Amino acid sequence: MIIYMIKKIAATRGIKRSRILILALILFLVPFCGPDPSIELLESYSFSFKNDQNQRLNPGESINVVLKIFDNKEPVAAPFKIIFDVIEGGGSVSTETILSENSDSVTTTWTLGPNSLDHRLRALVYKPNGDYLTSTDLTAITLRENEWNAVSTDPDGNITGMVADTVAGVTLMVTNGKVYRQGSKYYIWERVTDPNLESPRTIEIDSKGTIYVSTWNGELVKSSDHGVSWRKCTKPYPDNPYYIYMYVANDDYIWVFKFEYPTIFSSDGGNTWQTAGSNLSSNGFGDVFRLKSGTLLFHGSNCCSLNRSDDNGLTWSHIVTPGYSHKLYVNDREEIFICNQDGGFTIFKSTDMGVTFTRLFSCFPQFGTTMDNIFNKWRDTYYILVPGYGILNSDDLLHYENYWVNNELNNLFIDHNGVLIARDWNSSTVYYRKNSR
Repeated sequence: MIIYMIKKIAATRGIKRSRILILALILFLVPFCGPDPSIELLESYSFSFKNDQNQRLNPGESINVVLKIFDNKEPVAAPFKIIFDVIEGGGSVSTETILSENSDSVTTTWTLGPNSLDHRLRALVYKPNGDYLTSTDLTAITLRENEWNAVSTDPDGNITGMVADTVAGVTLMVTNGKVYRQGSKYYIWERVTDPNLESPRTIEIDSKGTIYVSTWNGELVKSSDHGVSWRKCTKPYPDNPYYIYMYVANDDYIWVFKFEYPTIFSSDGGNTWQTAGSNLSSNGFGDVFRLKSGTLLFHGSNCCSLNRSDDNGLTWSHIVTPGYSHKLYVNDREEIFICNQDGGFTIFKSTDMGVTFTRLFSCFPQFGTTMDNIFNKWRDTYYILVPGYGILNSDDLLHYENYWVNNELNNLFIDHNGVLIARDWNSSTVYYRKNSR
């Protein structure tokens, strides 16, 4: 009928036969082309997991998976066939193929594999006749023992500070201007809130378990009940509205540094402050140790700024160090260790109060930076973080071995159970390592 009408029109207007066939094809296709039923279904329905993405679990643990079916237009007209497929990490599901039967959700149990960090479960959606419609993924990670496990999600991906109380069994960290407490698992973190915890920046702990937090607005707050409640200390620099550097020494004195301000310390938990010798003002934040004799050793962030005080910080005398020293550590035997960046990274030791130094270890990092938690100890083993190189271990601080060579590392922490937590240089990824006992 259509071709007859076109021929009639063509006869009256002189249109050629070839053009008649083209017109006929166009008229045949266009008016009678309907929408793809699969597209209609996807417009009417959507599919997503009710579970959170990137859940953290132990290897072999299970997730009760719920796939939601959302009706965007009208009641469910027909069931869908859902096939669950483990595509990464190993493991299995309790039920692989499920017919939705006009339900708004389907469930299965996903048991994670034992040997992988990353896991992925895919739900494939089909029409009852077997035509494929769409798919969606659920991800999870398992943190394995005796392995370095990379985590790049909040909140711990941006960790800047951590304290651990092995007696109370508590670990707290500062990240993204917030304080978190370690939960029932070492990789689970719970937000700590308090009106006095406004924009936390750094965190320290003394030998009694009192926790101190410095803030971005120059305040210092503390907790004497393992982070349950917090109260403000006397503000170290009353006229300073910006951040400070804070360090708690081995004698529980709190030291506060601020460029263009005098270095000050508190011996009473931040209630009162005393100015240290004026020649420390330009040395910036650093490390402070008190020896059994009462002598104080101080090394600032500036190169070669090792100083000694025998009158409780009133006056200081400079100690010459080898190379460009930046870090001070004093062990239980009161041996002095200095780290410098003279041609790489080198550790020196002195047993005569800095009169002489012995070279112990050297390596060549990928980058040089300020040194934070270089010396970390768990039980009888030291873990030494070398920024831009990796982690060393030592039982006596005389002999050093490569524990993990990773030139992306920039900091290292240890929680109250001995879990190592290393952070990369761009503050986006942390690596957990729990060693089996």
